[in-house]
Amino acid sequence: MKHWRIPALIFLLLLCALSRSSYLVSLAVVIGLQALPAIGLALIAGFTGQISLGHAAFYGLGAYGAALIGKWFGVPAWLDILLATAIVSAIAWAIGWLVFRLKGHYLAMATLAFGIIVQVGFVELRDVTGGPNGLTGIAPLALFGHALDGDFVFLPAVWVVTIVTIVCAENLIASPSGLAIRAISESEIVARSVGNDVQSVKRMVMMLSGLCCALGGGLYAHYVGYLSPGPFDVGFSVKLLLMVAIGGFADIWGVLFGVFFITLIGELLKPLGAYDVVAYGLLLVVSVIYCPNGLLRGVSSLVARGVRLTTEGRAS
Repeated sequence: MKHWRIPALIFLLLLCALSRSSYLVSLAVVIGLQALPAIGLALIAGFTGQISLGHAAFYGLGAYGAALIGKWFGVPAWLDILLATAIVSAIAWAIGWLVFRLKGHYLAMATLAFGIIVQVGFVELRDVTGGPNGLTGIAPLALFGHALDGDFVFLPAVWVVTIVTIVCAENLIASPSGLAIRAISESEIVARSVGNDVQSVKRMVMMLSGLCCALGGGLYAHYVGYLSPGPFDVGFSVKLLLMVAIGGFADIWGVLFGVFFITLIGELLKPLGAYDVVAYGLLLVVSVIYCPNGLLRGVSSLVARGVRLTTEGRAS
């Protein structure tokens, strides 16, 4: 990991906070919250090569789980987030046990079906989730007796969690277990030939992926104080996949750039309403075809190629 990245990120966040712009600060909070499920998706899609279209469901389960545990049992916000994260991690492991029997398009369709089922459940279970009317009365996150009920005080909390998650994900990929994870994306046959239990590794990564999503969802619930099914639909799963594709499937820090880029694009696409998912889909296709290693690497490759052609032309 490049050591300058975390200080540079903290410096940018400080500049954002010192600007006293509520819009910039709220945007930075949203980027931090969406970075968590995007990192989770990068682990499963970028490093094991398994495409999932159901990660919005894990994000939503984490959000609703934390909110309902807090309301039903009256536990502190940080504890209901941890409990919901543990439950969703177990669910993610179970889903991995089911869907990883499939491959390719069938796997993507199975995760898509899971996401749709969960989203319909959020809508139809009105007595539990509030249905389309939403779930209200969610207490804000509190630390040491102080409620983090504003953008300026919530910003450091969410980014501490996000930075720790990034560091843990980077260390995981660089560890011996990370070698087994990356071997699966190259060839499952080769991974098995050197003694790796491919199915167990994929289920473990799915569990960690669900953990990241649920953690972000729990923080989201206590940040907004209100939940409705809309933010956890299939469109958000597509958006997460686009963030990972823009940043680079096998680049954790690149995913952070993808989240930043797509969040800004999302602000521009707000006039399209529900049709913004069409624009996201087109952008996903274009990015996968023309920038398979991420937008930054694709642009840098084009620039390097242009410089090389210019230099060769002058030399001739």
